[in-house]
Amino acid sequence: MSPLVPTDSEGKHITYFTSTGLLRDEHRSPSAQRSHWLGSLPVVNCPSMRRFVIVGHKAAVTPEFPLNDLPGSAGRMDVLCRAVGAAFFLSHDLRRDVEVVLLLQETVQIRLVGRQLRHLNPDERSTAALLKRALEAMDEKEVESTPGIFVSPGDLGSSLDRLYQIGAHPIVLHEKGTPLNECSMPENPAFFLSDHLPFTTSDEAILSELPHLSLGPRLLHTSQCITIVHYLLDQYAQSVQDDLALCHKVWGEPKAMLIKGLLEDFNIPTNLVSHVPQSVLPMTIDGLAEVRIMVRKSDLQRAKEIIAEYFEESMDR
Repeated sequence: MSPLVPTDSEGKHITYFTSTGLLRDEHRSPSAQRSHWLGSLPVVNCPSMRRFVIVGHKAAVTPEFPLNDLPGSAGRMDVLCRAVGAAFFLSHDLRRDVEVVLLLQETVQIRLVGRQLRHLNPDERSTAALLKRALEAMDEKEVESTPGIFVSPGDLGSSLDRLYQIGAHPIVLHEKGTPLNECSMPENPAFFLSDHLPFTTSDEAILSELPHLSLGPRLLHTSQCITIVHYLLDQYAQSVQDDLALCHKVWGEPKAMLIKGLLEDFNIPTNLVSHVPQSVLPMTIDGLAEVRIMVRKSDLQRAKEIIAEYFEESMDR
C-alpha cells in the first residue's frame, strides 16, 4: 500500500511528529498551515473513532420544516437522514465508535456521537424528528438536544479545526482522488462528504490541502459511500489485528504507554491489550494489571531489540 504523505512542491521544510502521526509545515502561508496525517499503517487502539462530516448545502436550518416532505421543503434532509443511518446502524445494534457531523448551509453544526446516542431508529422520519428537535434547541454555544446529539453554530472551517484539535485525520472522499483500497489508513479518520450536490468552490478551497480518496469513478450516494467505507475499514482493521504478535507483557498501563511511545518513535505501530479494567481492585493481583504489547509480526524482532536496548530489566512474562 502506498502511504498518503503530503509533499511540498517547493521543497520547503516539513517537520513531522511521530507521537501524533501529524505533519505540519510551519513555513507555509497562514491559510495553508493545517496539520496533515502521516499515512503509515494505523495503530489499532481503543478508543478509536470513525467520523463522517456531511455538508448539507440546502438542508433546513430552522425547525419549521415538515417531516412529511424531507426531499422537498426540508432541503433534501432525507439524504442526511439516510447517511446517519448508514453511519450508525448494524443489525440490532449501533456502531458506538462513530461520530457524524452534519453541516447545514455553513450555519449550523449537528453532531451525533455513537457512544452516547439514544432514540435513533432506522426510519428517516424519526431521524429527521431528532434533527428537528436539535434545531429547536439551537443556542449560541453547543447544547445537547437529546442523548448523543449536540447542536451549535458552525461551518466547514471551524469543523475542520475541531478535528485537528481532537487528533482526527481529515480525508475528502472524491471520485477523482486516490483509490482508497490502495492506501493505508490513519487512526481516527474523518471523512468529508457532500450531500446530493457537489462541493462548492468555497468548500473545495477549504478542503484543498487534505488527502482526497476515491471509492471509484462512479458517483455514489452519500449513504452508499459510508457503507463502503465501513466495509473497507472493518476488513482492514481485521487484517491488521490478525497480523499482530505478542511482543511484551508489562504490569500497569503507565509502563505500557511508555513502551508504546518508544516503539512509535521508531515508527512501529503498537496495540495495547488489557483483559481486565485497571480499576477493579486497588491492588495488583496476577493477571489483573497485565497489559500485552502487540506489534506487527514483521516488526516483532526489531521491537524486542529496541525495548532491550532502552530497558535494562526484561519485562517478558
